Amino acid sequence: MRGFESFLPSDEWQAAGVHWHAFTEAGNRHTLRERAPEAVLRSPWEVARWIDARTREHVYKREIWALHERLWVSIGDEDDLEHLRQENYAIASRGDSIHTDIYAETERRHVYVEAVTDAQCRHGCTTG
Repeated sequence: MRGFESFLPSDEWQAAGVHWHAFTEAGNRHTLRERAPEAVLRSPWEVARWIDARTREHVYKREIWALHERLWVSIGDEDDLEHLRQENYAIASRGDSIHTDIYAETERRHVYVEAVTDAQCRHGCTTG
């Protein structure tokens, strides 16, 4: 992550006492509360890395016309992925959840990283 771990935009995640439950799903969205998380993440760095790995695995790299900017932009190239990593890192550093979609060539994958406190956690995970 090219030195971006040394900069923490916020420490609100620590004050909130959260960890994150991470899930991916293809197709329609379902209730996640009954499912055990695919991963339990304990820092904003882990959140950004986990989402980045799923994005790299599934993203359909292509160029699209950005009407507002009036230019072609690349989706899924290294600059795009670096921007997304930094954005997800900043969001997680505030102790927030992230819900996003990754568009593959033939399907859409839903990525959920739910911020939960120890009291909200139904799976026995802890922030410690």
